[in-house]
Amino acid sequence: MAEPKRVVIDYGDFEIEVVVRPKKARAPPEEGREVGTRAEAEEAAPSKVAVVLDQMFRIGAVLEPLVPEGVVIYEVVGRGLSEEVRISDKYVQVPARDDYDIYRLVERLSGEDDKVLLISGDRKLAGAVRVQAAKKGRRNVEVHYMPPSEFPGRTQMIEEILKRIEAAG
Repeated sequence: MAEPKRVVIDYGDFEIEVVVRPKKARAPPEEGREVGTRAEAEEAAPSKVAVVLDQMFRIGAVLEPLVPEGVVIYEVVGRGLSEEVRISDKYVQVPARDDYDIYRLVERLSGEDDKVLLISGDRKLAGAVRVQAAKKGRRNVEVHYMPPSEFPGRTQMIEEILKRIEAAG
């Protein structure tokens, strides 16, 4: 099967990126079998994973083209934004005044997505989100404490984050 292609169109001060995917070949329906069941739709759709990056990681734009389909990156940007901004289908910037805003974001996403990964460089935040998720029975939340200072360079940190995203999907 053909792979998806990315097409970038230069439009003056703007750049338009389009992902072109081949249609999936459909097998003819078997007799006695219901066509288009919900189970088939869930099986065909890729797992939906939300990745929340805290303010220490300002790499959402770098990760966006590298993450597989079905992954959405939520980058917490602090006080620079007044509301959530969807940059693309894979990249969202989210304002947060404090840790409580991040708890609420993780809780909201755990109800919407199959899996939520919080990647944080703040030990206190990571521990608190882990406890909150356990208290509320949110088994689809994974917390990864990854202080940027423990990586020799930005490239190694990005590679490690990508490995954890791929393992979650």
